[in-house]
Amino acid sequence: MKKIIIFLIVIAAVVLIGIKGKGLLDQRTNEVENIPLPLTEVITIRTVTPRTGTLENKVSLLAQVLPQKSIKLSTKLAGYIKEVTVEESQAVKKGDLLIRIDDTEMLSSITSLASALATQKSDLALAENIHARNQKLYDIGGLPKERLELSALSLQAKHSTIENTEQKILQLKHQLSYLQIVAPFDGIVDALLLHQGDLAATGKPIMSISTLEKKLLLTYAPDKAATIKPEQRVFLQGKEIGHIKSLYTTAKNGLLAAEVTLTTPITSPLGSSITVGILTQSHQGCMVPTDTLIHKADGTYLMRYSENSFTAQKVTLQAEQSGSAIISPCPTEPIARATETILTSLPAYTHIKVMTEKMTGEADAR
Repeated sequence: MKKIIIFLIVIAAVVLIGIKGKGLLDQRTNEVENIPLPLTEVITIRTVTPRTGTLENKVSLLAQVLPQKSIKLSTKLAGYIKEVTVEESQAVKKGDLLIRIDDTEMLSSITSLASALATQKSDLALAENIHARNQKLYDIGGLPKERLELSALSLQAKHSTIENTEQKILQLKHQLSYLQIVAPFDGIVDALLLHQGDLAATGKPIMSISTLEKKLLLTYAPDKAATIKPEQRVFLQGKEIGHIKSLYTTAKNGLLAAEVTLTTPITSPLGSSITVGILTQSHQGCMVPTDTLIHKADGTYLMRYSENSFTAQKVTLQAEQSGSAIISPCPTEPIARATETILTSLPAYTHIKVMTEKMTGEADAR
């Protein structure tokens, strides 16, 4: 009985060892099958040396070209327009005469007051003579004091009347300048709203005029509000043209707006729309092409070329834009450029022809 038990134990041990051995054999077979075989074909791989650079993120927005300042001119005094001395789209200088309003009535009033002033001055001269004579009579006792005081009051009244008339004439001459509308600044006439013979009412616009200097008005959706900020640099076709001056607090047609101050003149006509780039972020560091990166579940890698072989190196991707990326740490050796599939399988190749190139794209064989 004891022998039978021992025999059974031995049989079980043998079976167990056999099962475990088969499992190890299967595992080893599977590992061998998964080992990539060396590829004998010759492939050409480009390599590039990382360099320090700046990566800029830009947002494209629509902008309208507007004048830096635009106003509508009107008159302080109503009257018929006698003459329009400019045309639409005409450039003007500060102080140039633009509109002349009929001044016939006001000139007539000034003439009438001037005639009245001459008469009043004659009356004043007579009153001065009478008062001087009364003073002499009073000094010798030939005239009562009351008569002298009355002549003095009359003389004072004549002076006051003349002063009032002269003041009225000055006021009318000042108002006369309101009937000649001049350009308040160098600019261009946008539109003529009234013409010769029209009645220009007080406060009613006669024409609009704008400065020659331009500005941009950006419009963007509210979801970009956190991205757009004052002082951000603005670019047109890759060239910096200005910066964001201010953000408008109210939306129009569901869109937010920002004003751009131009530091470089642009040729786009007033009222036109252009697409500009807003610099929202700028990263500086180790720059590599994006086709050198391998994206895996555990991170980002690149293939470093050293001693005639390629080795994977894990890096941190900090920024990516327009075919370039900023990474860290920065490899000191050249790195491979290819599709991710080829980059991943590089260690399996035994015959590799390496082409070195610069970040600008200039290449030379090696």
